[in-house]
Amino acid sequence: MQLSDMQARVSARLNEGVTGPTFYPVAEITAALNEAERFFILLTLGLEVTAAWNLPGGTTFYHMLDYFTDWIVPLRITTATGAKVRPARLEDLASLDSQWMASQGTPLRYVALGADLVALYQQPGTLGTTLNVTYARAPAPLVHATDVPESPAEYHARLVEYGIYRCRQVEGGQEFAKALPLLQAFLDGAKHYAAYVRARNLGSRYDKVPFELENFDASQLLKLRRDLVPSRRPSGE
Repeated sequence: MQLSDMQARVSARLNEGVTGPTFYPVAEITAALNEAERFFILLTLGLEVTAAWNLPGGTTFYHMLDYFTDWIVPLRITTATGAKVRPARLEDLASLDSQWMASQGTPLRYVALGADLVALYQQPGTLGTTLNVTYARAPAPLVHATDVPESPAEYHARLVEYGIYRCRQVEGGQEFAKALPLLQAFLDGAKHYAAYVRARNLGSRYDKVPFELENFDASQLLKLRRDLVPSRRPSGE
């Protein structure tokens, strides 16, 4: 499904009529659709790429977005000879070597922290060491009318549903409440695809699998809070 098709479907479901977007500009609908795909890929880790990572010498911590602008999380890191750099925790490295942050040599372990911070043990002493890193990546933005989302085609309808839900948020009240089932449909689609990606990643012996949506309780997320419903004023007012 092309971006133009998705924009038209969102606009029609928002009751914009046959004359095209009026209350919801095309730019706003496009932003909602891009948010939908980024969120879908974040939940499923459905896109991956393998690239060479050229390391500077004597460095322990790296912000991976400085090297790969579409970075999400590492899936597997290997040396140039194919040896695996194994995942670890900071406390593991501290137990292994109290001076791990200053230990030079061939990288043996890595720690993934926060959004894009990666620490290596050991660190190459000079410039020129290259690692091969497989990582889950973010999708390319949808910009042109003929652009097609990188998520599988069978889930493009779920992106449309999220786009409608996202636009309805600003309306609040009953209109927003009526859009909540569309968020549930989007999450159901992400859960279905994430199960496939999880099996694929386990089969490839990757270090990271998608978030387990099966164990996520969305019941409170998909209900309006009772304390936000306007209360009836006293008759004397």
